[in-house]
Amino acid sequence: MPFDLLIFDCDGVLVDSEWLVARIETETRAEFGQHISIEEYIHRYVGLSTRSPEYLASLEGLPPDFRDIMRVRVERAFHEELEAIPGVPETLDALKHVPKAIASSSSPHEIEMMLEHVAVWHHFKGNVFSVSMVSRPKPAPDVYLFAAEQNNVLPSRCIVIEDSVVGATAALTAGMTVWGFTGARHQTEASKQRLKEVGVDEVFSDMRALPQMF
Repeated sequence: MPFDLLIFDCDGVLVDSEWLVARIETETRAEFGQHISIEEYIHRYVGLSTRSPEYLASLEGLPPDFRDIMRVRVERAFHEELEAIPGVPETLDALKHVPKAIASSSSPHEIEMMLEHVAVWHHFKGNVFSVSMVSRPKPAPDVYLFAAEQNNVLPSRCIVIEDSVVGATAALTAGMTVWGFTGARHQTEASKQRLKEVGVDEVFSDMRALPQMF
């Protein structure tokens, strides 16, 4: 398939962070009297920025510094527990000559911290884009359009790897080819079905298969 830029989401695609964040956040919310299961948290919030209206509305009744508390706890957990998605290091090595970028709902600091921790940051040479750089978070297409623009590539010449309906919707709205990835710990058979329903072009669960998909 002809393309000029391969764009990865970060959480749940390169690093297995979504389930880890969901576990920590549901535990922390429970401390303050807000009870939600890990599964329900994943269903509602995976792929959303912490500045999205849906996420901000969920903070009602929690301490004003809840996000600061979470930031400290998540960063500690990342240093202690975060792992790359199986097959990611080998896949990025195999794709070392392919132009690559990241478009993520995480902050630039978080993206660099996570990818340095799992030793794949060097593959992207700073070609990293966060929703903090654009006006609207996913599911708006802004961060994907910005990544394409900064690389002087047409959206139609980009392939995106996304794990969430929110992110896939953003990339599809941008006019890009989207492949859904379902190999992270938080994914279920229902996740695969939701990605198909939103209109992704392919769904796969083993990152090691990616180099053979082009």
